Amino acid sequence: MSPLARRTALQLNALLALLCMAVAAAIISLVLTEPEAVGAAMAQHHYGAVLTAVVREVAGWMHALLRYL
Repeated sequence: MSPLARRTALQLNALLALLCMAVAAAIISLVLTEPEAVGAAMAQHHYGAVLTAVVREVAGWMHALLRYL
């Protein structure tokens, strides 16, 4: 494997790790702040509602971070 391919693979792996970490943190935050809503949505198999809430949470964090910068 060439050095460029290794570097690209490592960068992709790091990006994927950051994305997974952000999603996991958003899910934990939602479970801690809105446990009944998340539990009800999961019990009724409304995964779209949970996904939408996770995306909104991460988008809010990104907005706050970009405003700070």
